[in-house]
Amino acid sequence: MYQIPKKLDLSDAIGQCTTQLRIGPFDIQFSFGKVNFNIQSQVTLKSHGETIAQWEEGTWPDATFYEVFNVAMVDWQLQENSIILRLENGMEMQLMADNGGYECMQISIEGQDILWVI
Repeated sequence: MYQIPKKLDLSDAIGQCTTQLRIGPFDIQFSFGKVNFNIQSQVTLKSHGETIAQWEEGTWPDATFYEVFNVAMVDWQLQENSIILRLENGMEMQLMADNGGYECMQISIEGQDILWVI
């Protein structure tokens, strides 16, 4: 089973914005500065703690996802089965790492020679 590594450091994304979402039939990709995310599992958008949109493999993201564009990331948190990215507009992106024991995320940081596979 793939788990979120406790050593994963997303500090390079603090203060950075995303300017595009890249959508495939089975993944959603985005970057905050030098930190690149490729997700094949559920992504939930929350605003002030309330779920406002969700993306799952095989679906098109709700237009609400546009609200993450050009908004700086201010904090991040690693949990056992998810990564939470907090944005300066009060939104959170919750990246779920629960895909039946299969890999569901790849995270890379430009300038580092490592690919985090979760």
